[in-house]
Amino acid sequence: MAEPDHELPPDVLDQVPSGALALAGLSVGLLLLAWFLMYLFVFLPRGQVG
Repeated sequence: MAEPDHELPPDVLDQVPSGALALAGLSVGLLLLAWFLMYLFVFLPRGQVG
């Protein structure tokens, strides 16, 4: 019985890591932006604790 060929073309493999890196970078950037906006508009106006 012949083994199936699961080889992907090299051009497909070149695009996948850059897309995953872009998605991860975008996710981290949005997370940091949300945290900064929450800090700026929620925590700073409340003032110091105590």
